[in-house]
Amino acid sequence: MEEIRVILDQNKVSTQLLDTGDIDTLTLDEIIRSKIVDATRVVVLNAPNHLLDGGIDGGKHFGESISWDSGQVGYGKGSIDLPSDFLRLICFQMSDWSRAVTEAINENHPKYFLQASRYSGIRGCPEKPVVAIVHTAVGLTLEFFSCISGEDVKVKKARYIALPKIDVNDDIDICEKLKSATVYHAAALVATTLKDTEHAMRLKEVSASLMQ
Repeated sequence: MEEIRVILDQNKVSTQLLDTGDIDTLTLDEIIRSKIVDATRVVVLNAPNHLLDGGIDGGKHFGESISWDSGQVGYGKGSIDLPSDFLRLICFQMSDWSRAVTEAINENHPKYFLQASRYSGIRGCPEKPVVAIVHTAVGLTLEFFSCISGEDVKVKKARYIALPKIDVNDDIDICEKLKSATVYHAAALVATTLKDTEHAMRLKEVSASLMQ
């Protein structure tokens, strides 16, 4: 919060109030605090994958339970229900894949429809794996295409960024490489709330440049 105040040229705790025209008003510190989670989420969703270091705990792991469409373990397409706090994929790799996937497609992507092709050469495979994050009845599900190694296959890598939140100790987990971008974006959101549109636009530009 102090860093955001500095960016807003407010080095000391301000008594400035937001003039909303209502009976209830917010102090500047309350406005700043209310924007930190939103700023963290926006930055994580828009940053390039190589800046996603997973925060202080290196990201969260998933992939304990896999459903196989073929009914045979380790063959074809698999599905994993994602945790309720899932925000963005860091990486996913099955043990028989030649590489990890860091960018997932969704069910509206043209490549997703190709995964249902009758021709195996069009679908994802261990040499050219494909990962999709889709909406299902249970929430978000990760689908991967595909495996060929049978019962010996297992999840090799599976990490994600969780939805940001301020915990009971007033801490929030932010990717180290994205902290500056997050602070500037939070300052931009505060400036927008204070109706300082011009300042807000400049701060968003700085935030975006820090994500390059």
